[in-house]
Amino acid sequence: MITVIWSLGLLTLLCATVIVGARYRARTALTDGSVLAAAAAAESAVNFALASILSPTREASFPKQCRMPGGEQAEIVVEEEVGKIDINAASLSTLERFFSALAQDKALGSKIALNAVNFRTALQRTESGNQTGPGGTAPLNVSDGAKGLGFSTILELDQIDGMSPALLRAAMRFTTTLSGRSEPMPEAMSPALRLLMGFGPNREERRRPPPSGHFTIRTDIRTNNGSRYIREALVSFGASSGQPYTIREWRRGDIARETAASFSSPSPVQACFKM
Repeated sequence: MITVIWSLGLLTLLCATVIVGARYRARTALTDGSVLAAAAAAESAVNFALASILSPTREASFPKQCRMPGGEQAEIVVEEEVGKIDINAASLSTLERFFSALAQDKALGSKIALNAVNFRTALQRTESGNQTGPGGTAPLNVSDGAKGLGFSTILELDQIDGMSPALLRAAMRFTTTLSGRSEPMPEAMSPALRLLMGFGPNREERRRPPPSGHFTIRTDIRTNNGSRYIREALVSFGASSGQPYTIREWRRGDIARETAASFSSPSPVQACFKM
């Protein structure tokens, strides 16, 4: 009798474990599927923005909130690179002001700015991948495409001494390597960057991007069950290659502080496009 009771108890425990494991796997699969659907919707929203900008007959004013065919809420923002801090062209004082405000630490911001200037100067002077890096310490591994150009991408900021992962993610939203300007264009700056740099807040208006130049298309997607996915594409329009546009980088974006409550309003009724 005791053996039978212990056997039944063991079987009950095993059945409960199997049921809990199956429920967990089902919930995990549902979550993964929702994230994949949000990622696909984010990439579709980028393609929609590209088509809208290139089409002469379609309304292409941004930022734009709309509903994707799968019911996902979308916020699409087109940011001009001329309104960002060019880490190759910005002066030391501009970089100090930016990184000090971003890190909320003047000493750390000045250190990062000086290291960034030294890093880009070393890259600009590099004629081969065997030259020494900033400070003459470690050799730089510079690809042919980066020779003489300083930073080839904002992702190289992670090589700057003092740059933490959190600070890098925050800086990526406001930096570029494509504007060639020592100061960002004030009218093209985002409200968040204007506040960081000490400018007064401007009224954010919907506007149609020009058909040429460098832009970051940022799509923020939220599904009906609360999953969220942010996709960023760095795009050059009117490229010399003869193509209407060139996608330079794809990035996975973070939820920006100023857009954390973007979806607090009811679901947008307007569809992004019709199937």
